Formats: sequence, C-alpha cells, structure tokens
Amino acid sequence: MSIRAGHKPYIGVGIESSAGTAVVASKYLPHVTCSIRGIQEVLFDEAAKGVRDSKWGAIAGPRRGEGDIEIYVDVENAPYLLYPALGEISSTAAAGETAVYEHTITRKADNPPKTLTIVYYDGVDTRKYTYATINTLELSVADGIATISVNILSKFPSTGTGTQAITEERILAFKDYTIKFGSGATGTAALAAAEAADATPLKGLNLKINNNAEAQYLSGDNSPVQVSIARFEVDGDYTLFYEDTTDRDHYETLLNGSDPVRAMIITFSGDSIGSAETEELKINIPSFALTDRGVDTAVAGFITENPSFAAKYDPTEAKTIEIVVTNEQASY
Repeated sequence: MSIRAGHKPYIGVGIESSAGTAVVASKYLPHVTCSIRGIQEVLFDEAAKGVRDSKWGAIAGPRRGEGDIEIYVDVENAPYLLYPALGEISSTAAAGETAVYEHTITRKADNPPKTLTIVYYDGVDTRKYTYATINTLELSVADGIATISVNILSKFPSTGTGTQAITEERILAFKDYTIKFGSGATGTAALAAAEAADATPLKGLNLKINNNAEAQYLSGDNSPVQVSIARFEVDGDYTLFYEDTTDRDHYETLLNGSDPVRAMIITFSGDSIGSAETEELKINIPSFALTDRGVDTAVAGFITENPSFAAKYDPTEAKTIEIVVTNEQASY
C-alpha cells in the first residue's frame, strides 16, 4: 500500500482562446481544497418485468467535469479565476512604471465568459478539463486569510499532463482590506462618495458572483457540447459590530419605497512594488441594495449585525461590478 500525502496534488490552469480548445497550463495555483472530478451519470433500465427487482441494466448517461477549487487571495493568482468568472480584461502599465500593471476586469457582454483548461494531478493520475467555466465565485474573509472559492463546470475530463511548478506568492488577510460605502444620485456619484469616505470596520465579508452556468447536451455526445450561462448576479453579506443605525436606515428606507443609490469599494492592499505602487485588488460595486439585515444579540458575546446585499446594474457606470488588480504581471 502506498498512502499519498494531501499536499501532493497540484492544479494548472490555462485561459482558452477558443472555448473548449485545450491549452497548456500557464500557471500552477497553490490550492487550499479541490474537489473537481469527472461525473458519470448512470441511466438504469427500470422497466417493469414481472418481478420486484427494480434495476436490470445500465448505460452511460450525461458526463461532465464538476467541482470546487479554493485558493488564497493574492494579486498574482486571483486574476486567473476572477478574469474567467467575468470574462473581460484590459491590462495597461501603471502610470510612471515600467514593470507594474493594472488589470481591469469586467463582465463580458456575450456568452460565454472566458473558459479554462484545468490540469489536476490528484496524487495518483493527471486529468485535463477543457471548457472549464466558472459557475460561481465566492471571495470570503473574516479574521484569517482571504480566500476565493469557485465552482467549475466543464467537459468530461481526459488524460492530461502537467508539472509541479508552484511559485510562492504574497497572500492577503483580514488586516489587508478595507471597505468603504458611499451614497449619491447615481452610481458614479456614489463611488466618488465612497472613495472619499472613511473605511467601515467589518468582522467578515462574503462576495459572490453567479453566472448560473449549465452544461448543455445534444444528440450524438454524452459530454456537454458547451457550458452556457444565464443571468449574471452579484450578491453577498458582511458582518459588523452593531454601533449605529446606518444599515438599518438604508434597509428600511428601501422597503418604504425609496431607492437610494449606495456603492461599496472593497480594497485589498499588499506589498510595495515598482517605484511608487502597491499590490492591490480593488472591487467597485456602484449600486447595491440591502436584501436582509439580521442582528445577533449574542447573549454571551457582542451584538453584531449581518446585512445581506445584492448588486444592481448601474447605467451611469454601465456595470454591476468592476475589479482592478495591480501587480507585476504584464498580461493574462
């Protein structure tokens, strides 16, 4: 018996130029968890045949790749998941710098968003997943390291090849992020107000991007012909100590019929790079509404409130979310 250690597996990703056409992995991501696997549905012959036994035969049904991958947040690796989740990226050199770049990631207008080829060595063999589409992406941080977790749908895996080529990155944690809120007549005005506002200290934050992806099957092949996406949604929740009625007022004002434009800016800042820049992952949400607001009285602890929110498309910004990453990588 040869028992494998859990640190042996590795994940390589490559961004596909054409959806479903395999590419060589351009980056190997240090991962926290990975459950991606081939799923083979079984179709049973359960026709009545005069006895109580239900199953008589079986044939192969729909097949696909599916599972979750979780990584720590750092400015070099995070775009390999953020970019395909949204689908559009624009990269430019930072002002006054020769080796520092700003990558602006936004939602792609058409279908589908960017797809990946994923190579996963699970400790025994290596499998390749093409047409890998990010169904959901969740960024979470509380009082530890910030993480990004994605749910993947892909074509059924095949045999792959890869190498262990992990580079150490600078990970980001709760001490490295701030969140600011602002209100205004439009999303543009609300973002400007948020930029000028003081940061609001949080206990925890969860942000979720949902592409509502679905594997599509057509005659002649039991592997998906494509992975399609439906509605684009951005929502989440945050936790803070209950010290004033700011969030209560926003929540109840909306319920009373008004619709104030409220924006948030989430900023993760890392080490200094270049001559005058800082590693940064900045998330702009120009308009959102609170959808729920719970209060935890915590008899044995401290009172917190936990607002849930949903981002709205803002016509003045022409977007629901924008992510800007500053790092030392020229392109993705």
